[in-house]
Amino acid sequence: MKYRLRYAPSPTGFLHIGNARTALMNFLFAKHYGGDFIIRVEDTDIERFVENSKESQFENLEWLKIFADESYLKPKQQYGAYVQSKKIKRYLEFAEQLISENKAYKCFCTPQELEVEREEQIKKGIISTKYSKKCLNIKNTESLNYKNKPYNIRFKVPENKIYAINDMVRGRVEFNSKEIGDFVIIKSNGIATYNFAVVIDDFDMKISHVVRGEEHISNTPKQCMLYEAFNWEEPVFCHLTLIVDESKKKLSKRSGNSIFFISQYKEKGFLPEAVFNYIALLGWSPKEEREIFSIEELILIFDDKRFSKSPSTFDMKKMQWINSQWMKKISDEQFLLFIKRFIDEKRYAFKIRSSEWTDAVLLLFKKEIDFGQQINDHLDIFFDKSDFDNETKIILTDFFDYKEMIIKLKTKFETLINFDEESIKEIIKQIGVEFNKKGKELFMPIRIWTTLSQHGPELAKTISLIGKEKILKNMKLVV
Repeated sequence: MKYRLRYAPSPTGFLHIGNARTALMNFLFAKHYGGDFIIRVEDTDIERFVENSKESQFENLEWLKIFADESYLKPKQQYGAYVQSKKIKRYLEFAEQLISENKAYKCFCTPQELEVEREEQIKKGIISTKYSKKCLNIKNTESLNYKNKPYNIRFKVPENKIYAINDMVRGRVEFNSKEIGDFVIIKSNGIATYNFAVVIDDFDMKISHVVRGEEHISNTPKQCMLYEAFNWEEPVFCHLTLIVDESKKKLSKRSGNSIFFISQYKEKGFLPEAVFNYIALLGWSPKEEREIFSIEELILIFDDKRFSKSPSTFDMKKMQWINSQWMKKISDEQFLLFIKRFIDEKRYAFKIRSSEWTDAVLLLFKKEIDFGQQINDHLDIFFDKSDFDNETKIILTDFFDYKEMIIKLKTKFETLINFDEESIKEIIKQIGVEFNKKGKELFMPIRIWTTLSQHGPELAKTISLIGKEKILKNMKLVV
C-alpha cells in the first residue's frame, strides 16, 4: 500500500499549535513509511475567510521544516485540484449521482419551515432531540411553485444502521444512524459542505490514512455513510487526543500565557527544530527515554502504535527547555547569526562596538537563555546598568566582611594592566585565599559589585568584557 496522508487547512485562521501538530503527525507518518505528504486547502467556508491565512499556513509550515510533496504549489494532475473552490463542478456531479440513485434529494425547506417541523415532531414524540431526522415532507410538490426557490441537497441517511471504524487511537468506535438526521451535502449557494467535499477529496487523492484531531470524530459517521453510498473504500482513521492547557481545557489563544500561533514562536526566537521536537511529543511518545530528537530521528523512530489515548498538556516551560537544549546544540556561528536578529538595537548600541566584542558578549549567553528575545534581559550589565535593586542590597548583608574584600579587589583591579579573563581569574583566586572565602561567599559579592547583578554567565569573562572603566565605576558604589 502506498501511504498518502494529508493536512487540509482552511484559510479561516493562522497556523497554531493544534493544527501544526496535525500537520506534523501526518508528515512523520508519511515520511516514515516512504509515502507522500499532501497539503490541500479547504476554502469553501467563505464567510470565515481570513486574509493571507492560506499563505501564512504554508510559510509557517515551511519554517517548521514541514514540506509538502504535493500541494496547489506542487500539484499532480491525476489527483485533481488541491483547492476545494476549484472543484465545485465535481462536487455537484457526485451530488447529482446520489440523487439519481435515490441516496440524496433536493430540500426546498427554509430554515424557518424546518424549525416548525422540528418543534412539531418533538411535540408528537417522533424525535427526542431538537433535530428532525428528515427534511420537511411536503406533499403534492407538483402543485407548488419551486421553480425559482433555492434548495439544499441532503443525503438520505439509512434507517437504524450501525457504522463502525477501527480508530488507530480509540480502537473500535460505533455510530448509530438513528442519531443523525439527513444532512446537507450541497448548500443552496451551490457550495459543498465539509463532510461531502472531504470524502471526495480523499477519494480523488487516494488518501490512505486520515490523521486529525478528536473534534472530527462527530464528522466520521457522515463520511462513512458517503463512502458506503459511493462504494468507495474508507481510509484508516486516526483521531488524535486533545491538547489541553494547565486547567485541562482545550488549548486555545485564550489559554493563559501560552503562545498559541506558530508565528509567535518564530518572532520570539524559538528554533524551528525545537518547536517541531516539542510538538511531536504532544500525543505521541518514542520508545527511547530521551526527549531531544532531530526531525530526521523522529522520522526514523516514528511508530503509529504509540499515539497517546489521553489528552496532552501543553507545557510552556518544557517548550522553553527543549529550545534551550537546541540552542546549545547549534554551532557558535549558527547561534550568533540567529541571536543577532533579536537584539533590541534601540536599547543596546552594539553597532558602535567591535564585532569581536559583540560576538564574545553574545556567546556568554548561549547556555543561559531559553529563546532569542530573552537576550535583551541580560545585556544591561554591558551598557546602562548603573545601580542594583533593594533585593540585591539585602542579599549582600548575608555576607560577612565583604566590603573589606571588595576594597582589596578594587585596588588590585586598578593596578591591573592586562584586564583580561585569565588575569581577573588569578586576582579573584588571590582574594579567596587572602580572605579565606570560596564558593558563593567569594563569588556572589564580587559578582554583585562588579556587574550590579546577582546572576550571570562566567564571572571573569563577564568582568573582562564589561571593561575596566565600567567595573571600577560600579565598584565605587560601595568603596
